[in-house]
Amino acid sequence: MGKNNKKSKTPFVSICTPTFNRRPFIPMMVSCFLNQTYPKERMEWIIVDDGTDKIGDILKTYKIPQIQYIELSKKITLGEKRNLMHKHATGSIIVYMDDDDYYPPERVSHAVETLLANPQAMIVGSSEMYIYFKHINKMYQSGPFGPNHATAATFAFRAELLKDSKYENNASLAEEKFFLNNYTIPMAQLDPLKTILVFSHDQNTFDKKRLLDFGENQTFKESNKTIPMFIRRKEEKPILDFFLKDIDMKLKMYEPGEPKNKPDVLKQLDEIEQERNKQMGPQKIMLQRPGEPPTELSMEDVVKLLQSQQEHIKQLMETIQMQEAKIQELTIRTQPSAIPEVERFFTPKSTSPFAVDSPFQSLPVLPKEKSDPEVFVSVD
Repeated sequence: MGKNNKKSKTPFVSICTPTFNRRPFIPMMVSCFLNQTYPKERMEWIIVDDGTDKIGDILKTYKIPQIQYIELSKKITLGEKRNLMHKHATGSIIVYMDDDDYYPPERVSHAVETLLANPQAMIVGSSEMYIYFKHINKMYQSGPFGPNHATAATFAFRAELLKDSKYENNASLAEEKFFLNNYTIPMAQLDPLKTILVFSHDQNTFDKKRLLDFGENQTFKESNKTIPMFIRRKEEKPILDFFLKDIDMKLKMYEPGEPKNKPDVLKQLDEIEQERNKQMGPQKIMLQRPGEPPTELSMEDVVKLLQSQQEHIKQLMETIQMQEAKIQELTIRTQPSAIPEVERFFTPKSTSPFAVDSPFQSLPVLPKEKSDPEVFVSVD
């Protein structure tokens, strides 16, 4: 009775993994699932495979009862695969685990706990993510980009979210924005150390080495995080060896996994690159002068206009400095002659305290007129 009650309180979780020609990664992917601390009896694992080199034969050797393997005869987009996985999911919570990333043993339990602790959030994920570049032996931090942002590989969400959200069927990468309704769906953030570690490799859908070409910025910078902060358990050494020792040789010998075999991805990457170049290309700015129609300016026109304005301001400053210099010169020139003139009026010429040099001294003295006799009136 007690055990059944505990199970009822433990949400049933659907792990969803889309895959395409990733045979070298499958043992690592399976290990990440088997190492999960969340109760296995409360999980199902849905794997949708549209590759030309199917992995069903490998999965059979593991005899994992939770696996629901869906094999497709033709390639579809990543958006279509995620939508298809959702249709097969029966859990009240859906957790993503991609096929070429490392997921810590607490990936599922941490995601479920965070969802249950944040009832207002329909989805959880990590906007902050760490990428290890083996060829330069450095860890980089990507993000965070915002409270409602996360990469799809880190998603975990309530099944009822699917009533209002789905992926675009033509999306082969960067599919998150549409599913999250332009990042407006309430989200709680996960601890990145308990969620995912991305390893850059030669068969990434998007070549993450290109991020290094753009240089560091606020949302992409070198980190002091280390691999042992993510891969901590002794039993995970085979996973560590795969990513640090074996991966280059295994991928070099595996042609089906090369990006050239994903034409839909390459097409969308090219479209994104063209849009980016367009945005960074010649820009137009409208200039509105009083009483004149708007004028369209290119960035080159704007630069010339600013340079002209700066030159005009420089000339005005020089004119002001010249005028200030003239004022100062006139002030100095007039001060010596003005002081003696003032002193001439106010400096005494005799010892008499009443004698002053005043312009009124030159006025004629009028004769004193005979005054009327004084009359005194006494009032009693």
